[in-house]
Amino acid sequence: MQPRILAILVVILPLLASNGAFLLSAYEGYVPWCMPYIDGCTTISQAGRSGDTIFFYRALVFPYSVLLILFWVYSKEWIELLHGYSTNAALVILWLGVAGSVALLVYIDFLGATGEINRLMRRIGAMLYFTLIPLAQSLLLYQHYKLLRSRPEISISPKALQYQLIVIMLMLIIVVASLFYVLTGNNTSEVENIVEWNFSLLVNLYFAGMILIWKKCRNAFTTS
Repeated sequence: MQPRILAILVVILPLLASNGAFLLSAYEGYVPWCMPYIDGCTTISQAGRSGDTIFFYRALVFPYSVLLILFWVYSKEWIELLHGYSTNAALVILWLGVAGSVALLVYIDFLGATGEINRLMRRIGAMLYFTLIPLAQSLLLYQHYKLLRSRPEISISPKALQYQLIVIMLMLIIVVASLFYVLTGNNTSEVENIVEWNFSLLVNLYFAGMILIWKKCRNAFTTS
């Protein structure tokens, strides 16, 4: 698969999954109509597991999770291709990304199942996904900036990196704001839902920068 096509898919699939699931669940009356990014009227999980929507949601999140694993494999090869040799940083990025992607598979596998154990597995999967993937994204961004400074001749779009840096900073702002609400006792389910929807959106939008970075790459990378 062409790297740019892969990047496009890992942007589009989760956006279709979460927003499409909300629209379907709201249409069927399982969740209220609102702007979830602003109102926080429901969680992504509640929208995704309600009624027949769960089949739609799973049908998109499962392939997204698998493609996301492939994305991190490509990212490792891409960084090592730019360096010209294998690096520990690329390996760390790979394992963080793969672990986060597998955590998402665990989450979607247990979605819709009842019982405390199943709820715990969903929470663990979601927590690891929303922790490990942003870490991998941040390290990938750092490696790009590092390479751009040491090898200015390589083909990396500075505008794409600036875009990704803004996305990472917005994620950090959301995390800090969320902690502030918790520490001040002002945290509510609506606030948590708003944080979830917007943080998830930013995680997805980060990958759009890779569409620009990989726009000239026509084949899968190979470092062998």
